Amino acid sequence: MAEPITAEERRPRVRDWYLVAALGIGSAVFAALYNAGGFWPFKVPLWASCLASLIVPLPLVFRRTHPSLVAWVVSALYIAAQFLGMMEPGVSQITLFLAVYSIGAWQSNRQAAFMSRLLLCIAIFASIIGAAVVQLSGLGELTVLQYAANSGITFLINLLFFGGAWVFGDRAWHQRRLVGELRAANDEVRRQEQQLADQALDLERVRIARELHDGVAHHIAGVGIHAAAARRSLEKNPDRARESLQTIETSTRETVDELRTLVYTLRDTSSATAAANRTSGTPGLADLPDLYADARRSGQHLDIATYGTPHPLTAITELSVYRVIQESLTNSKRYAGPGAEVVVRFRYGASDLEVEVSDSSPAGERAGQSPGAGQSPGG
Repeated sequence: MAEPITAEERRPRVRDWYLVAALGIGSAVFAALYNAGGFWPFKVPLWASCLASLIVPLPLVFRRTHPSLVAWVVSALYIAAQFLGMMEPGVSQITLFLAVYSIGAWQSNRQAAFMSRLLLCIAIFASIIGAAVVQLSGLGELTVLQYAANSGITFLINLLFFGGAWVFGDRAWHQRRLVGELRAANDEVRRQEQQLADQALDLERVRIARELHDGVAHHIAGVGIHAAAARRSLEKNPDRARESLQTIETSTRETVDELRTLVYTLRDTSSATAAANRTSGTPGLADLPDLYADARRSGQHLDIATYGTPHPLTAITELSVYRVIQESLTNSKRYAGPGAEVVVRFRYGASDLEVEVSDSSPAGERAGQSPGAGQSPGG
């Protein structure tokens, strides 16, 4: 499993110094209050107790980078200060709690975290038992039962204390791991989103290339046929040559218009305007009569048949149908000749549309039907 803690998260922060300062000053204040009230039997001068209060929490600055080492150092300082009678029993315990907690929260090796806390707790409880044995010789007015009860309370309090540090440390680690997994999942989603965007861009490029091929190839093929007809009839039949030149002019103008529409679509970054260009600037079923007229002017004989009840189609479907017929007419003109008889059949189903384009030439049957002819889903 990936490391849930980044190097940036492990770096000591300014707030770690603030935490250490708050614990140190708070512990020194408690030491002064305990000393003034006589509630705790210090064995050293007040300044030594305040100095110990400032030194014990100092290693917590590095609790993120070296959690186990920091916990052991803090515990050793705390126990030594306790035996020397230098440490107040209030805020200093919060320091000890954070040291044990940091092992569970920041130790990457979970087996090492378990063993480190286990051994540390054993050492701390051994020091508690040792202190209890030392105090056994000076019971004073306490009975053995009272001493046993006080020792049991101390043991249970420390058990709950260090058990809580253990549990909350593990919980912080699992939450951080969950955040790391969510972060990784978010990065993966972003990568996939970028990949899908790149794929969509590639598909759009292929679509534009197909648009250019279908549109320009159709018009250029017609221009070539009419140019040849104009050349042959220029001297003998000027009217026919004039008609062919007019057809060439119209076809080239339509080609320029389609190219301009594609260029506008590519330049436009507005989704609303781009959508309008795709729906209104690209051809559809309403433009088929002009396509038929252009094919008839080039000498093709068309037979249009519709079966079933026509129903509305999406703009993308209409564009696909238009390009299928346009490509088929272009192929028929190229391979079957300008005088070929072409049959265009529309078969409307409940939710689909089948388009069939065929010509009269046996050789053209293989090329006259566009590879895209077939069923187009309705919208």
